[in-house]
Amino acid sequence: MLKYGDIVLVYIDDKRKYLIKLKEGGILGTDKGFIKHSEIIDHSYGDVVYTSRGYMAYILKPLLIDYLVGFRRVTQVIYPKDSAFMIYLSGIKPGSKVLEAGVGTGFLTASLAYFVGENGKVYGFDVLEERIKNVYRNLESAGLADRVVLRVGDVREPVDVSSVDAVFYDLPDPWNAVDTAYAVLKNTSPLLIYVPTVNQVEKTVLSLRKHGGFIDIHTYEILLREYVVEEGATRPKTLMIGHTGYIIFARKVKKIMLS
Repeated sequence: MLKYGDIVLVYIDDKRKYLIKLKEGGILGTDKGFIKHSEIIDHSYGDVVYTSRGYMAYILKPLLIDYLVGFRRVTQVIYPKDSAFMIYLSGIKPGSKVLEAGVGTGFLTASLAYFVGENGKVYGFDVLEERIKNVYRNLESAGLADRVVLRVGDVREPVDVSSVDAVFYDLPDPWNAVDTAYAVLKNTSPLLIYVPTVNQVEKTVLSLRKHGGFIDIHTYEILLREYVVEEGATRPKTLMIGHTGYIIFARKVKKIMLS
């Protein structure tokens, strides 16, 4: 049964989803009427309540994507379509230890924290302190802050982290941070890099090849298109999330010294 302090997603329709923390005296106001928090207490996830104007509202247990929508944005973000593929490629799992640099708003940070679980750890770096503070607030709202260590720092220089299972970069010049990724990664573990332009892809991939400590280098772009489903009129949506960025994948190996 739900109680004060619980977080719920109130779903009226696709355009009206509200993530709220239940509190005494709280009221959710919408253009379809209001709902008192006290009317949600003692219900369970999946139950239906009604607004003051008689509209049905479902009480749902929030998913990770619901928390991300409510994050305060201070930068461009890595969309779930890209972060999901990066996480899949990385092979991380509950208990994994990862390094992320360029935390920005914290979309990817939250996703990583969610997947490494209570026994894992995410080490997040950014050069700006205000971004670090904003990410911490966002992670707190999603209940994930205790899985992340946030630091103001520049991974273009050595960092005091070691033996991580994956490295994730969202940097304007990741080619200048390849040495750090190599130093902190376990052998054969992957490096995932997100960049928005082809120019950055070229410089990064050429840098990885020249470094000599990375193999299996690939570049991907993920496109996502949703469909409108109506009887006799099913079609793609007019608007879609097209280009957002490129994903570069590489695996660390021991350098071989050739005579």
